[in-house]
Amino acid sequence: MSSNGAILIVETEFIIALGIQNTLQTLGLSEVVLAKSPDEAAALLEDWSILALAIVEIEVDKPGLIEFALQLVRHGVTVIGLSADSRLVDGLPELPGIPILIKPLPDADLAQTIRSRLDQKL
Repeated sequence: MSSNGAILIVETEFIIALGIQNTLQTLGLSEVVLAKSPDEAAALLEDWSILALAIVEIEVDKPGLIEFALQLVRHGVTVIGLSADSRLVDGLPELPGIPILIKPLPDADLAQTIRSRLDQKL
């Protein structure tokens, strides 16, 4: 599977970010950028156009994460949300069309969503 770009992971829990990175690598996607926050992501990446996909932690009590996901979408980046809040299973009105996966989730479910989102870009 080719993504034609880097994959950004924005996740505060390092162990979760590493698990996501491992799933990406099993899919043959090795160009991964890890960040703990939107500010760190912005410092690491000046050009959003190199991103094929962003996997962003989404929490209702952290509006900066929601705004960051929206910024990525406005720049043409495909986004997947991750949340520990099971109330977000159906998504957020502020993020239409962005799937939000509930943590913890099986690697197979994450892999399927990644494949699906990347296929939508083709």
